[in-house]
Amino acid sequence: MNQRLTTLIDAMPAAQAGDVRSVHQARVASRRLREALPVLRASVHQSRLGRVRRQVRRMTRALGPVRELDVALTHLEELANREIVSTRALSYVRQEIARERLERRRELLAAITPGKIEKLRQQLGHVATGPETPTPAEAIEHAQQQVTRRAQKLAAAVHHAGGLYLPDRLHRVRVSAKKLRYAMEVNRELRRSRSTARIGQLKRLQDVLGLMHDFEMLIDHTRRVQALIAATDRALATELDALVRTLEEECRLHHATYMRRRAALLKLCDALSPGEPQHTAVA
Repeated sequence: MNQRLTTLIDAMPAAQAGDVRSVHQARVASRRLREALPVLRASVHQSRLGRVRRQVRRMTRALGPVRELDVALTHLEELANREIVSTRALSYVRQEIARERLERRRELLAAITPGKIEKLRQQLGHVATGPETPTPAEAIEHAQQQVTRRAQKLAAAVHHAGGLYLPDRLHRVRVSAKKLRYAMEVNRELRRSRSTARIGQLKRLQDVLGLMHDFEMLIDHTRRVQALIAATDRALATELDALVRTLEEECRLHHATYMRRRAALLKLCDALSPGEPQHTAVA
């Protein structure tokens, strides 16, 4: 837990200054920290632990929109390099996203002040080193329970998403996969295991689902620009339509990859949920 806290605190100054890589590092560290905290749940006063979890969650939520917009800008640059869509359409969408990023960064600075970071450091320092800290055996048990819960939630999200392309449901699968992966990392560290195969499997799936989510966000931004200029620039509106079609095709390709891996994902969830009913990969 201390390593996750250190990574978060070290990344925050540059993240607040707008550095893209540091925003990503801080967000990932906050998510990993959130998955490590439940390990302490049986040995730390619940109100104290709850306050810390809420504070870290607020940081994650403040960092999230900025990170997602950074990723969107990266994808636009990649599309520009491929020269398959209108550079004018990409430019307009890029301006829209850059404008929104400035707004979200102001919200981030208001939500994560140096004082709040210092307060979190003090609170977590007390939790991590106090007399209520769990024994190694207790910590491993709690970590395993967390993995089991996350695996069950991921399996439920996969079944709920079904086989159709439903962005909101697929996004829940992605978030559930991410939480399971981080819970498995905590469990692996506590057990001092070198095994990374299952974590790697989840990371690859998470990347596929992440690309779908990223392109869905770009479609939303493109439609927003299109609505603003539709009455004044018909040619640009047509170019933006072509951009949307390109993004939709990317989404379909990645969804097909997800569907090919769906059965293996449910099998993994079963393996991580001993004693639970077996899940069948029904579309």
